[in-house]
Amino acid sequence: MKNAIAVLIIFLIFATQSAFAFKLHNPFSKKAKQEAEKMVQTREEWEEKAKNINLEDRKISPYQRPQDKDFKPKTPPSTKFVKYNVSPGGREVSFAEIKNKLDIKSQGVFDRHLKFMAYGQYYYSPIYNQISSDIYVQRLKSSITRMKKALNANVLNTKSTLAISTGEKEFRKDLFSTLTIVDFSSDSTKLLVKEKIGSAGEGIFRNYVWVYFMQGDEVQWFAIRFSNLNEEIKKYHAKTGLALDNYRWDIKPLGFSKDNPEIIVIESFAWDKNKKQIFLGLWGIDCTNASIKLISETPKPVEISANGIIVKEFLP
Repeated sequence: MKNAIAVLIIFLIFATQSAFAFKLHNPFSKKAKQEAEKMVQTREEWEEKAKNINLEDRKISPYQRPQDKDFKPKTPPSTKFVKYNVSPGGREVSFAEIKNKLDIKSQGVFDRHLKFMAYGQYYYSPIYNQISSDIYVQRLKSSITRMKKALNANVLNTKSTLAISTGEKEFRKDLFSTLTIVDFSSDSTKLLVKEKIGSAGEGIFRNYVWVYFMQGDEVQWFAIRFSNLNEEIKKYHAKTGLALDNYRWDIKPLGFSKDNPEIIVIESFAWDKNKKQIFLGLWGIDCTNASIKLISETPKPVEISANGIIVKEFLP
């Protein structure tokens, strides 16, 4: 009996000590919960807590530029000037982009001396399925660096001068009339533009050559459409027995001659019933007196100057 009582007393002592030890070390006990840091509930509590943060703990690590797989920091693209008319007369307007955005402006083209910037603006009328366009010229400031001058130029500038306009005076179903910048002259006094007129259903009717002359103040600037070029080509081939009214034919202004900067060089060609191209000659317009002359009856290489420049970004 005495032994049983002694065993019971020892068991009670051991159980009491274990419970006390568990209470001291139990992480889920009420005391442990009270010792855990409370989450702030109001803005006032957050501001009061922020006051107690040491200054050195408030420092933000500086921004680190993302690195590539070779652990080299990425550098921003470089901005450079590039020639505009590198493929003579090859620039074309995107009809799809005009129809998608309804009203767009082209990239600005600068003359080689950075005196002017020219750009095209194009409009689309969904009701008539018609495209019309304008060419604007903007005089640039001369008191800053070349690149800064180009980057500061803005096609949204309301001080731009309307140089040439086409297709806006009448509404005609499916008509397109677009103006495309070809190039500046080497002396930065002339802007060569081609006009393309046609129908969405029947194709191109005709291309025309425009020159915008920029000498003196803006009020003295003027544009000439050399429609007589098309007539001279028709007359010349009529004498050879080729009636161009029975063919689909066109012209392509290439740019200013490198040998004679006052001469605009134009290619002309037609297509027969089998869609075979017929060369109609290499022609020239003299800007000094508006005269037209045949340069060559057969295709031959002619050096065309590339005077206009644009700004382009290059990835490193």
